[in-house]
Amino acid sequence: ISLVNNVLKYGLNELKLCFRTRLSNYLYNSYLSGFTYYKMSNLDSRISNADQLLTQDVEKFCDSIVDLYSNISKPILDIFIYVTKLTQQIGAQGPGVMILYLLISGTFLTHLRRPLSRLTVTEQKLEGEYRYVNSRLITNSEEIAFYQGNKMEKRNISSVFEKLVTHLRRYIDFRFNMGFIDNIIAKC
Repeated sequence: ISLVNNVLKYGLNELKLCFRTRLSNYLYNSYLSGFTYYKMSNLDSRISNADQLLTQDVEKFCDSIVDLYSNISKPILDIFIYVTKLTQQIGAQGPGVMILYLLISGTFLTHLRRPLSRLTVTEQKLEGEYRYVNSRLITNSEEIAFYQGNKMEKRNISSVFEKLVTHLRRYIDFRFNMGFIDNIIAKC
């Protein structure tokens, strides 16, 4: 069993790395074609932190996609194996009722989890803004010091951080409530 678990972990890590490599190559080919990098950093203010998007966010995205694949495929395989064994032992009625319960509870939980993607996107956006204001402080430290703008920068950083903390508290509350509901449904 330990060999199987380690082979699965190795395969998932290799899948993450392959996915990240292909996605990074694609994004950098687009980013470095023509003057896209110049336009994004100097002419277009919609994307203020391309470096973070191309590094940390790509890594997190690839990790999330592979984890999603793992979290979907393994339970489906487990269900298929259990249903096959149960059908052989007790007939089709028992597994049929169990599958019906799983479908109904899964649909219900999926409906309740819908805000999770929006919360995750908002978290990543706020984390990026927080990193951006900190890197902007480092990049422009000489000008900020010369014009004595440290109080203004502190207010900006504090404001962005406060937005992030407020959102993270909402996210934690949502995850707590979903975990509670998940446990109730799993125990039925």
